[in-house]
Amino acid sequence: MAHLICMGNLGGIAGSNIFLAKEAPHYWTGYGFILAIDCVAFVTCLILRYALKRINAQRDQMTEEDIREKYGDVDLLELGDRSPYFRYTL
Repeated sequence: MAHLICMGNLGGIAGSNIFLAKEAPHYWTGYGFILAIDCVAFVTCLILRYALKRINAQRDQMTEEDIREKYGDVDLLELGDRSPYFRYTL
């Protein structure tokens, strides 16, 4: 929780330094920075989607016998989202 509050405060500090008064009313630097951050976020989402699809595909290739051979019942319960039965919803 403290990390989230800290990041929010850092956003305020950054915002006051990229929206320059001399650029009013267009604020090219500020809006350019926001556009760049949005592009990075979009690319990051695509990378995450690719990574999760790849993990799902690897888990789909495992057979029931492979899973039972590698993991015990207790292990499967304790693995959480690392369980071979878990699939990410995309």
